Amino acid sequence: MRYLRFNNPFMVRKTIFNHLAKMLTVCSLAISVPTLGQQLEANDIQRYLNDTQLAEAAGYKTLYVVCESHNYQPEVCTLGDLKIVHTNVHKKLSNSSCNNSVWSTTNNQIITTKGCRAVFQVLAKLNVNPVTLQCSSNNYQYRECPVPFQIKGAWLNKRHSKSPCQQEKSWGTRNNILWVNNGCRGTFNLF
Repeated sequence: MRYLRFNNPFMVRKTIFNHLAKMLTVCSLAISVPTLGQQLEANDIQRYLNDTQLAEAAGYKTLYVVCESHNYQPEVCTLGDLKIVHTNVHKKLSNSSCNNSVWSTTNNQIITTKGCRAVFQVLAKLNVNPVTLQCSSNNYQYRECPVPFQIKGAWLNKRHSKSPCQQEKSWGTRNNILWVNNGCRGTFNLF
């Protein structure tokens, strides 16, 4: 599992996506997608947290974000152009309490205080369309597929190989490169 870590507590990241092509793989799943402004029901939130493919087909992303309050000072972890729909503590990393009174969320931020350090499970709405890219490890060889922007996040949309595609084992990202290895072939969503 890959966590997002934010080092600068007050840095507001403004991600520029105007150069991204609006390419989105359409999934034909029988789901009810909430309309703009409609609140998600608790059971929908739980379904989306448990099933990332279902969440992504409906325009949501499940993330695991590390946010840490050091020396009991507030820490602000900004998720760029993602809008937080739901957040819970996935794993506590501190001896200090991480109950609901020492952390909160805003539109795109998690704020921790009083020494709470935790991995938060976040259901977020994508405010941008991800770019879809196919990348293949032919003959089990390592291959890089560069894109013209800094990759902030990525997920496997569809596997095309018999070989497994496991993040950080047979595929991953760094800077502006999506890499594949060990026979992984797939369609990936990048933003």
